[in-house]
Amino acid sequence: MRLKWSRGISLMAVAAMISMIPSGQAMANCTNQGLATINGLTNHFVNCGPAPTTFIWFHGRGIQGVIGAENTANQGNTPSGHDSANRSGIADGTFSDFGAPGEYYGGGDMGNQGWDGCIQNIPDGISACNGGQNYGVQDYVMAGVDPAAPNIARMVAVSVDFNEVLLGWVLDNAAAPVVDGDPCVGDALSGNPNNMSCNPIPAPQITGFSPVPGGNNINLGIGATDGIEILDDCLIAEDKATNCPRNLYAGRVVVYRHGGCTAAQSAGLDRRAYVYPASPATGTLAITDRWIVYSVEDGNLNGILDAGEDGTNGGVVNAALDPLIVAGTNQSSTTIRVPTVPLATDCIFLGLAIGLDNNKLSVNPPTNTIFGEMVLSPMVSVNPNPVRSGTGTPVADLVTVIRASKSQGKGTVDWETGIEMSTAGFNVIGTKKGGQETKLNGTLIAAKEGTTGKGASYTVTFDAGQLKGSSTVYVEIVKTDGSKERFGPASF
Repeated sequence: MRLKWSRGISLMAVAAMISMIPSGQAMANCTNQGLATINGLTNHFVNCGPAPTTFIWFHGRGIQGVIGAENTANQGNTPSGHDSANRSGIADGTFSDFGAPGEYYGGGDMGNQGWDGCIQNIPDGISACNGGQNYGVQDYVMAGVDPAAPNIARMVAVSVDFNEVLLGWVLDNAAAPVVDGDPCVGDALSGNPNNMSCNPIPAPQITGFSPVPGGNNINLGIGATDGIEILDDCLIAEDKATNCPRNLYAGRVVVYRHGGCTAAQSAGLDRRAYVYPASPATGTLAITDRWIVYSVEDGNLNGILDAGEDGTNGGVVNAALDPLIVAGTNQSSTTIRVPTVPLATDCIFLGLAIGLDNNKLSVNPPTNTIFGEMVLSPMVSVNPNPVRSGTGTPVADLVTVIRASKSQGKGTVDWETGIEMSTAGFNVIGTKKGGQETKLNGTLIAAKEGTTGKGASYTVTFDAGQLKGSSTVYVEIVKTDGSKERFGPASF
């Protein structure tokens, strides 16, 4: 993970900027909100897309799958587990608009129900800086989707403690440099002026498959993640012995969702790792509409530890499915088993999330403190090529992405395939506003992979004469048996 270096800023400038930061909505998560406010003032998040989401949690204690009731006093006033990103956007105060597309200031306070747990309940001790409580570490992740690449999620995470003189400054301490070695004065105000960039999470690519008893092994190319920024304040933290190293990056996590068996179905899949309904009037609500973490123990891919499934980790009995975590940042592939499920007619879509905190400290819930629950990136990158639940085989010969653009009178059409098993080539069909259709290519555009089982990318440019006034285009697969299937449209 990359670190960035920075310079300081004057107290007068900090005070002026704090006055411009909107406060979060009070949802009675912490009894004293004033001691749990964070903001970023000397830098901001960039390249995060038009509608990102955040998750903010007490390090080691985040539980994303449970939310609490807004109407209950101090509902989230616990070490963890009651308030989990139900409110996580601009309207809720967890960040504010910087003004440029995809750019935001981080911020908010623990009165916001989107924060998981109350950091004030488990202080690290007495702060040497202010003589009061020395609060533990708070983690903040922002993630969005690139509108130009809707299958690709982007994220950045920061991890900071609360010993700083000005809590309104706290996010800027991530990746800040040592100024004078004093965490209470110079270092406490050592901000990072460099913007924090949401960088892409690679989508898993199906590179091959082979039959195994009861299903198929799917070979996945998963891409490197060393470009993703996960920044901490360990260079200037007050309590390095307790809070460092932070170890926020747990690895790459394969996730999946059930759905229909066409590439078009993937467009409607929410890219958020967890999808939160409205808060209940009372009690808590488990989140079920989400991407499911893949586990080799899950024999029927239902996301539940059924009778007969392993449920152990290193010989220790575990009451949950153990996730498949690809450690490190550069391993290029992994293999998962997709079981054959009798009578199943649906498909699964595969995605990749980033494990951010392989949670070992959570106490409320879950009760299993040996394994806890891993925090995931709020957004997931998706492979739009589905795999059949009934057979465990990928659905072949689909156009998974189509893009169209115009420049200087010429039109460019890009498309991608997931797996080519019986593809001879492609036609590009133009459609005028009145509905008239015309084939734009003179001869068949040859398939690059055809029958290899691999996917490919294509780019074709047409001049104005070839476009013939077309405003939208379809891509048509011509299969080796002569049959055709159309995908799209995409608009210029």
